[in-house]
Amino acid sequence: MNALTVKELSARHGRRLILNDANLHVPLGSITALLGQNGSGKSTLMRSVLGLHRRTRGTVQVLDLPPGAAPALTRQRATFVPTGGAVMPGETAHTHFAFGARLYPRWQSERALQTARELHVPLDQRADQLSTGQRMGLALAYALGSGAELLLLDEPTNGLDPDHRTLLAQLLAAYAAAGNSVLLSSHVLPEIEGLADRGAFLKGGQVILEAELDDLRTRHVIVQAILPDLLPAGHLERLREVSGVESLDVQGRTLTVLVSGSRDPLLQAVTALRPIDVQFKPRPLAEAYAALLGTT
Repeated sequence: MNALTVKELSARHGRRLILNDANLHVPLGSITALLGQNGSGKSTLMRSVLGLHRRTRGTVQVLDLPPGAAPALTRQRATFVPTGGAVMPGETAHTHFAFGARLYPRWQSERALQTARELHVPLDQRADQLSTGQRMGLALAYALGSGAELLLLDEPTNGLDPDHRTLLAQLLAAYAAAGNSVLLSSHVLPEIEGLADRGAFLKGGQVILEAELDDLRTRHVIVQAILPDLLPAGHLERLREVSGVESLDVQGRTLTVLVSGSRDPLLQAVTALRPIDVQFKPRPLAEAYAALLGTT
């Protein structure tokens, strides 16, 4: 069973089609990053899951609820934190948590209070007097305290300082380790690598790829070799024709190759050059993101 299954979801903003038969799966116990350029529909997809944005077609299933379950029922099992958080400006954290205890049957008061303390959210200060990071911290504490089994987080690190971003990663890892699930979006790709274990790439209104981030990084490997001599031009062309080679660069005696699939053909070709040193590096997520979504 998945925590979230989205099938052929379409949604519009006015006349503009934002999501076009999008499909998405969030496995139980996973932290899945929804990746895409601005305007690609990440926020729309999250809001559509909870009935906060009207769907023009498609089905959504949250956990073991029937597809198309009433939004009020879905929101007992899943909760959404929009960019910047969603707080009641004139109310304190204590008031937020008292409201949450009435709203959510699985409300976890101690988790909410502990998260607020760890994120340095003043419990007796009105939300409109908090900093941007503190308001986001309050929204996250409220979401984690809700007892929901699925968190939908839209740019959750927005406004958080580096220490609190690290803490958030730890909180989400513990939340997922307990069998819960997270779908989050972010434009800060280095943070995604520390937060998420899966990626879903959204382009043209559709999820064009879902993959484990470790698999995505190792599917394309950067091979860097230090050669004893400068590489003759003829050898360079032969290397370009080796199976799996996607790109190749030579700077002096340093050869850098991006290879997909099996590395064996390339290793055989490089070994013949008697390299002084050979290293393998996973492809950075930012490069995979650019290649998949057509960014530079």
